[in-house]
Order: sequence, then structure tokens, then C-alpha cells
Amino acid sequence: MHKSLTAIALLLISCLILTAVSGCVKVKNPEETKGPATLSEVVTSTAVSSQGKALSDVTKFIATTPEIYLSARVNTAPEDTLVEARWIYVTNEENKEVNEELYNDSMTVSGTRYISFNHGPPSGTWAKGSYMVAVFLNGKEVIDVPFMVKEVHEADVPYPTIHFFKALPEALNFGQTVLLSWSTSNADKVDVAPAVGTSLPGTGNKIVTPVNSMEYKLTATNSAGTTTKTIKVVVTSFYSDKPELVITDFRVQGTTAYYKIKNIAEIPSRSSKTFLYIQGYNRASGFVDAMAAGQEREETFPNFEWTYGSQRTYKLPVRVCADGLNEIKEYDEDNNCLEMDW
Repeated sequence: MHKSLTAIALLLISCLILTAVSGCVKVKNPEETKGPATLSEVVTSTAVSSQGKALSDVTKFIATTPEIYLSARVNTAPEDTLVEARWIYVTNEENKEVNEELYNDSMTVSGTRYISFNHGPPSGTWAKGSYMVAVFLNGKEVIDVPFMVKEVHEADVPYPTIHFFKALPEALNFGQTVLLSWSTSNADKVDVAPAVGTSLPGTGNKIVTPVNSMEYKLTATNSAGTTTKTIKVVVTSFYSDKPELVITDFRVQGTTAYYKIKNIAEIPSRSSKTFLYIQGYNRASGFVDAMAAGQEREETFPNFEWTYGSQRTYKLPVRVCADGLNEIKEYDEDNNCLEMDW
């Protein structure tokens, strides 16, 4: 016992001495360590995930490619680390030097994360030839990423194919679920809208509960172009002796966030409040006047400005909830919210 107390006392004295010099050592998670910034996984692609990671490594594009992405992983970057990307048209299709700077991007970052920049063609279509993206860290060039733009047959990239996209059932009563299923090939990116998902697998399915009749659109994309298919799901009228408020849509225009709210029941609803959550935090609320049976209106959130920027390369989880204070007795208290990534 005496030896143990002596050991503890010596440890405390050692810590006090170390603190006086430089502080006791704290072991950090490597992901949190802010050491010299480095870049890895620097590639060009036709699409990125919501976190900014390239979904594929593409070096040959066709002239009609709508967007070319540069994606990179930033590692252990100190606060305000500057990342720049300069897009240069190096040689034309006849291999003559051009060396024209097309775009110059910059972003300040910290920690460890993926980032991406993206651009469409400068004038309708990409000029054929060789390109390069020069990437800089705090003003120092660290890597050059080359890519080519060619004709379709030269690039040898087939258009994405949608083998099927279907809903089961195609008609249902309010409150029932629908199974959406699809199969694609040659697609770098698959999206299903509205509010089903982005960067989905090429073959997959998803269960949804639509509150209105609506059309679902599947978009399959690669460097050759885009293929789409649309299906319609019909939701029959909802009958209840209580009001039923649901959010049917959300959009942002400029700095204003808009949403659509609908009373899908056959009796009117009194006034209520709608809440806006971004990344899980309550950011805004809006007052909603009484609504007639079956009425739908587009509303905004007063005193709230959307400041997340149109140049953002990642999406934010958004949730909009009708009757946010739960003051209205409804048939279904669990269908007031619309969730999506924006």
C-alpha cells in the first residue's frame, strides 16, 4: 500500500513538472490532430457523394459532359488552410499548346474531410484536347491532375441505361407505402427525386410513403450523359374526422426558404407553427393561418435567411415539420415532417 501511494505521488509530481514546462501530454485521435495539411485521393469524376468524395475516377470525358468534378481528401489541415484549383486547357485536339486558364477555385478548410470543385463547359461543350487541374495548398502547387476530352467514340463511354424503374403498387390509399425499385448499368451516379435519395446504388429499392399523388424521377449519369425515367404514383383521397397537416415540398431561392403545407383531411385545420431543422438544429419557425379542407399553400420562414451558399459542394440534411408544437389533434401524428438533403 505504501509503495502504491509513493508511485501515485511520483506520477503527480512528474505531471506537475511537465505542466510547468509544456503541459501534460494528451493523446489525440489522429483524425483530430492538426498537423501539416496533405492531400490524397485527388481525382476527376462525373459525380461526387454528398460528402464531396468522387464516386468514380474518370480521366476521359466527352465534349458534352455537363459537369466535371475535382475531388480530394484533405488530411489534418490546420484552421484556415487554403486549397486552390486552377483548371487549364493545355493542348487542343491537334496537340497544339493552348495553356489557357479556364477556372480558378479556392476554399478554406480545416481538419480531415473531402472537398470538391466542379464546372461545366466554358461555352456549350468542352473543347477537345488535354486539360490539367493544378492543385495548391497554401499557395504551393502540390499536384497536377490531367484529363482528356474526346469524341464519344474516342472516349468509349456508353450512355447509362435504365433497365427498369417501377413502383409497387402504383395506386394506394393515403398512409400506405410504395416500393420503388430500379436497375441501371454504366451509371456513375443514380438519383431518385423528390426526396428519395442521391448517389444511390445502380440497382436497388426504397420504401416511401407519399402523402400526395406524385411523379418520381430516376436520373442515371456518367461522363457520356444522362438518362432519365419517370413513374407516377396515385394516392387516393384521405378521409378523417380530424385535420391532417403534411409538408409536401421544400425549396430555396436566393436566401429565402419556401415550403408547401397541405391539409389533406376533409375538415379544416386551425392555425399552427411550422419548424425548420438544418443538420438536426431548429433554425426557424413560421406561423401558418387556418387551412380549409384539402387546401395547400406555399409559405416562408420570416426573419430567416438561407446563408449556406449556392457554391456549396455538399448537401445539408433538412427537416420541415408542420404543427411543430403538436397543438392540433390529428389522425396521424407521425407524418408532419418532410426530410431531404439540400
